[in-house]
Amino acid sequence: MSHYLKFLFSALFVFSTLSLSANAQSITNENAVASSACPTTGNMVAQNGDCRVTPSTFSTTIYEIGLCTAHPYGAAKTSATFDASTCVVIYTDAAPAAVDLAAAIGTNTSLSGTASAPPEGTYGFPYIKLGTDFTVAGSFTNTPTGGVATTYYSGGAGAVNTTGPAVTQTDSLKNFGDTLCSSGYVGAAVVGGTMDGFITDTAFTRSIDTDKSGTPVICNKSDRLIAVMNLAAPFTVTSQTYAVNFNFILTNYGAQFVDGNNAAGAPEEFASAPFAGYFTVLNAD
Repeated sequence: MSHYLKFLFSALFVFSTLSLSANAQSITNENAVASSACPTTGNMVAQNGDCRVTPSTFSTTIYEIGLCTAHPYGAAKTSATFDASTCVVIYTDAAPAAVDLAAAIGTNTSLSGTASAPPEGTYGFPYIKLGTDFTVAGSFTNTPTGGVATTYYSGGAGAVNTTGPAVTQTDSLKNFGDTLCSSGYVGAAVVGGTMDGFITDTAFTRSIDTDKSGTPVICNKSDRLIAVMNLAAPFTVTSQTYAVNFNFILTNYGAQFVDGNNAAGAPEEFASAPFAGYFTVLNAD
């Protein structure tokens, strides 16, 4: 299992599982474990560990953004299907072009799809529907204790080099598990609450644990990634609301360097990692 798959959504992630049994089959989630940003001094990565960096490229496709009053995969987060009955769509694009979010760090990005105002109400479960491919690149400079500053660059296909420039690679998120299909990854801490990720087909239906194929194992339903936020303080849309924005956080999120030789110190592998984010509601004076 790749380090990316162990790291979903906001890089906060000893796994355990949540299961809903039905005829010896289940919808399975992996639970989150914390990680941290890469340090500029000392060991850059721990033994068998990883650390987050700000990517120079982080490209993905965004199909839909919406708001719900209840979690669309149920309170236990083990439903197979996306329940849209309490949700409203505020952005949609049936055939989105990939957008490089790293290129827009610190600025606003206009997407090519159709945006619409949500009805008045209080929403605690915003969501985003994405593709499962993420194209990333990045670099980071670390000075080991008693050593010389070294810049590590993504070398493409998971490699790391020290000569640069950073090379892009595309990682596909197809499973959160190892031998079985784990289609959910839940409880990652983000600004304002937690975030869950779910791998689904184009109808936003999740695989059961035995719905798998290939080596390494992939979930057979693996065309979309649904990110659902669980807000600690739900926000309210009123008649004065003129915009609801999702703010992607990529500073120290979105890419990671990894220990690939079972020794602390310098990294040997590079991979995509999840973004974090939060919603803001803009109201007229």
